[in-house]
Amino acid sequence: MLDVPVVIPLTLLALGVGVLGCLVRPRWDVAVLTGLLSAVWTRVNNPVEGRVLHTWTEGRGFTEADVLSVLALLVVASALLRCAVRAVRRSTGGRGRPGAPAGTRPDPWTPGAHQGP
Repeated sequence: MLDVPVVIPLTLLALGVGVLGCLVRPRWDVAVLTGLLSAVWTRVNNPVEGRVLHTWTEGRGFTEADVLSVLALLVVASALLRCAVRAVRRSTGGRGRPGAPAGTRPDPWTPGAHQGP
């Protein structure tokens, strides 16, 4: 197994790259991988945990380093939501619901979509 001083920076780097990827161009596979990395981070961050913010039991609690995992999971949830919205838009052709007539709602990103005939 890798030495602990190597695992922590590599996990943190991979988590940061995953979060950046989720923010810049959300994809479901990157979001799932980033979620898994945030779970791994909670297991390997013991040497750098910092202060305990909330204690559940003796020796167990929520620490400063765990805040990073929570923030990463929020970004992952946002990326998965954006992927779901994009999938619905693609499947409906941008009309809002499957099978809707083409003229019901113009695509706001198409140049000239709001101009009259």
